[in-house]
Amino acid sequence: MNRSKDGPQYRLKFDDSILLIDKKKFTLLKFIDECGSITNASKKADIPYRSALKYIEDLERELNKSIVSTQRGGKGGGGESKLTSEGKAILKEYRKVESILKMHADVNEIEGYIKEIDYENKIAIIYLGEKKVILPLRGNFKVGDRALVLISPEDIFVMLKPQESSVRNIFPGKIIGMELKNHLVRLNVAVEDITLFVDITEYAREQLDLHLGKDIYIGFKAAALAMVKI
Repeated sequence: MNRSKDGPQYRLKFDDSILLIDKKKFTLLKFIDECGSITNASKKADIPYRSALKYIEDLERELNKSIVSTQRGGKGGGGESKLTSEGKAILKEYRKVESILKMHADVNEIEGYIKEIDYENKIAIIYLGEKKVILPLRGNFKVGDRALVLISPEDIFVMLKPQESSVRNIFPGKIIGMELKNHLVRLNVAVEDITLFVDITEYAREQLDLHLGKDIYIGFKAAALAMVKI
């Protein structure tokens, strides 16, 4: 995910092309799909007509495919613009990314490249430092894809030592921060070269005798993870 003056830009992968698209470009394409007119869509999206044309040209150049098909009208007008199948695919992919991020507005993010895929068991593997992270294989991923993994702080378990269980991902860490957040205790845990935040109850904190600087283990189930291409 990148940022621009128009907000976050999401990297959408189509075949061998990478598109950077933000909310403004998505809104323009959505209104073209609804209105059948670039002129009307640009007005509804509050984008100058020439800027709208440039947005479309830039996306088509990056994708090397047409995303808007325009049919000129006769003397009385009646022209029409509509999204091609590639244009509709952009809308679909953007909506998927946005819906996942909305579901996980307060979320841990891990970026990495997919190193292994087990198609039989439907799992993918990235690395957090030297440790494997096992992910559910959902969607069209392949080895080498760059992925953003999302983990809710409430889906992370805290342990004082590794335990035999259905939790596939267990990592050693150290508590480097602690605060009260929405009636829960939020821990900042240093794991490898990143920091993850974990939400637990005050009762759990007392039972585990957690404090700053304490070495712990954290774990999370593969099924609790969401993954998107970036």
